[in-house]
Amino acid sequence: MSINTGFEFVAEHVLPIIRSLVAKRLMEKGFSQLRIARVLGITQPAVNRYVSKDTNELVSKAEALGIDKEWLVKIVDNVVNLVINGKEYEALEYLTSTIITELGSLRLCEAHRRAVQYLPVNCNVCSILLTGVTDSVLRNLEKALAILETHPEIQVLMPRVLMNIVEAKPGAITERDVAGLPGRIDVHDGKVLIGSRPIYGGSKHLGKLMIKCIGINPRYRSVMNIKYDETIEQALKKLGMRYVKVGPHEKPSEDEVIDSVANALSADPSLDAVIDLGGYALEPITYVFGFDAIDVVLKVINIARAVLSS
Repeated sequence: MSINTGFEFVAEHVLPIIRSLVAKRLMEKGFSQLRIARVLGITQPAVNRYVSKDTNELVSKAEALGIDKEWLVKIVDNVVNLVINGKEYEALEYLTSTIITELGSLRLCEAHRRAVQYLPVNCNVCSILLTGVTDSVLRNLEKALAILETHPEIQVLMPRVLMNIVEAKPGAITERDVAGLPGRIDVHDGKVLIGSRPIYGGSKHLGKLMIKCIGINPRYRSVMNIKYDETIEQALKKLGMRYVKVGPHEKPSEDEVIDSVANALSADPSLDAVIDLGGYALEPITYVFGFDAIDVVLKVINIARAVLSS
């Protein structure tokens, strides 16, 4: 038996890979080694060691442990994105929250067992980390909304029904486990207007959709609705995002839309977005999925930029 903790495993095996990949990406973006050292809280010689490592070898090392490649790449993408936009504290908070959620959801257990031979087979001790997850979900949504408020260009994505975003607790079972905005999101006079603070059960429609979809891909705990037109589809293609279209519906209803979107995700759980073409008196909508609210908001901002640059 071993009492090697999940924190030790992350510190010794996961974070060094993430740091190396982040350091390499930041250097590609023009950051100096000294600046990267300050961002990562390490020495310049340590940065030099990190950036000298081969990206494919780092990813292969993570996969050999059983760490999900998609999760790893997405975490690195989002941390780099936040740092580049001057949100270093948010990057720190995001990385910390994501690691704790991954540990607490027991998705790193197999990787931990591969690295530590004598770890108890029935160990689930990291599940205690989710005790305070209710507050962390709301904080994560608040952070995502704060990022969104600085990007009025999302107006080009605004549907007639306005936007909303939700994030579910890990293992969410009902809509009451999904936090969202009762007041929705709008843009007016170049200013992003957040209708209310997020609360659990704040969005009935997206909450129901999230519960349906989280049973298909438990990693996707957040979704946001934006409009659909040809410019959106071209932006998704330009960004290399995976998407499909469902509908239109002859006699559209909320349940039919939710089932159609969920079925599409079931066919391909790695989709970034599902476009619902709507129907009579029902506006077409693009549903953007992600690991959490910050992941989704960064995707949506990139879509807006791609639309504006076309």
